[in-house]
Amino acid sequence: MEGTEKHQTEFVDTMVPASPPPGEEEAVEHMSWHTYLGLFSLLISFNGYLFTQIMPSAVLAFINADLGPDTNYVWISVSWNLVAAVVVTVSGRLADIFGRRWFLIAGAFISTVGAIVGATSQSINQSVASGVLFGLGGGMQEMVFSCIQELVPNNKRFLTIGIFEFGNLPAMFSALISYSFIAHTGTGWRACYYFCIAIEGAATVTMFFFYYPPSFTTKHLLDHKTRLQLVMETDFVGLFTFSAACALLLVGINWGGVLHPWKSTYVIAPIAISGVLFIFLGLWEAYAPLAYPLFPARLFRRFRDFTAILVVVFVAGMLYYSNLIIWPRLTSLIWIRADETMKRGLYANISNFSTPLAALYGMLIMPWVNHERWQVTALATLQTAFTGALASVGLHTQGMTIFFLLVAGTCATATNIMVFGTVSLLLDDQEDIGVSIGLVSTSRLIGGAVAGAIYTSIYTNRYASEIPAILRDQASQAGFSGSLEALLAASKANTATAYNAVAGMTPQVLAASQLAVKEAYIQAFKLVFLVAIAFGVVAIASALMTRSVPMENKHSKRAVIMENEHDKDRTGGAEGKT
Repeated sequence: MEGTEKHQTEFVDTMVPASPPPGEEEAVEHMSWHTYLGLFSLLISFNGYLFTQIMPSAVLAFINADLGPDTNYVWISVSWNLVAAVVVTVSGRLADIFGRRWFLIAGAFISTVGAIVGATSQSINQSVASGVLFGLGGGMQEMVFSCIQELVPNNKRFLTIGIFEFGNLPAMFSALISYSFIAHTGTGWRACYYFCIAIEGAATVTMFFFYYPPSFTTKHLLDHKTRLQLVMETDFVGLFTFSAACALLLVGINWGGVLHPWKSTYVIAPIAISGVLFIFLGLWEAYAPLAYPLFPARLFRRFRDFTAILVVVFVAGMLYYSNLIIWPRLTSLIWIRADETMKRGLYANISNFSTPLAALYGMLIMPWVNHERWQVTALATLQTAFTGALASVGLHTQGMTIFFLLVAGTCATATNIMVFGTVSLLLDDQEDIGVSIGLVSTSRLIGGAVAGAIYTSIYTNRYASEIPAILRDQASQAGFSGSLEALLAASKANTATAYNAVAGMTPQVLAASQLAVKEAYIQAFKLVFLVAIAFGVVAIASALMTRSVPMENKHSKRAVIMENEHDKDRTGGAEGKT
């Protein structure tokens, strides 16, 4: 089995050994200006896919108000996670075999087309189609985490990921930029898509001119296999099974408690079928005689080096991506008036500020401390503690809640930086870097989708159970003597117009009703953060089962060099390697 799994391809002078041969002094590989230009193009692509992910999510309500109303509007952003979660692993594996260049260029180009579709949308369905294209392109673009690591020396991988995370600072202002477009431009939410056209177009052009990783010919110089031969050897069964399993799981989770009750067949059936498909996929990848398995079983057999890490990043993703949904909802319901557009954008943007903070940790602390096992355990512990501390949220706790959010988010993002570097450095074969990093990304995205669905269901159901009693008490104290049912119906819209239509309404009752809605939501969000503690405990236990990267793996060699580099560029004037 292992013999059939082991790739027969070699990189030929673009792949280097994990450590220098015994008795030989390790040579420092210098990066040429071609490499830096390639990394720069990847940074633009990195920012591009983040803009396409965050911007539409920030303005969903405005899109629905303009093109709807349509209950399917949430799929504008859900489709990104759903499609990207599948594509990032599949494209990563195929890029390991066929080369990365055209996958990255295609991803940026497809995202550019998605932005054009979104900018010209005349219906919610067309906007959802834009989200699908964003997910397809973004899934390929998220491959940057494997691309950047293989281009730099092993001992600079953690530092490089930290630099890239800090370099995505422009994208971290996506929500604020989006609300600025709505408040100050005549095109409103469409300006967000025009902006994405520009950034994704720039990514496409720069990668076309500057990014030249090992080509198909270079990767298969020794085995002389053609593209057709490799296509015939592709694990199509694994590809189809994985895609179907992920799609069914995410569809079932996103339908649950929103479009259909959790006990509905529409929810249970997709989730159950996805479970069966995942089991079949595991057996297929482990025992089928595959030349190029989609998921090499050797990765999963190394529990401490890979599988346990997937669990950790799954939970980190549950916090990071779910916050993109939960935090803007919480702030707009509890602290911000509906007419304060820019303030909404500012508060919605706060959760993104944890990324540059984590990047600083990734640049200034993470590479020099080593002991990755204990670092990731500490991060998981802090993430769990401060997520639980968010349950102290209240009407007048903005500063404290924001602090807890930033600490928890920083730990979650720092965990992502840590695991991306750790997984790649623990690989026996760097030819698996695409699929291994892709699986880490998929785990993170699915974790976010699962958490978003679970948390939304929790706070929606808890709010529904809390609001009748709280509203009755508050309204009674304000002197309301009308129909509680009518008042409860008005609270769903929670607007002055809806409340004033209720018989017996007074300014005092109006204020009391709006306060009751806030208090009910506070109770609902408290439960969400308390439930999150249980997931954090799982992450801590898994982190303790991982292991640190051996120091001998942190050498100054690079996994690959680009096609347009020269030996003298890489060795500081030396004649080149033999």
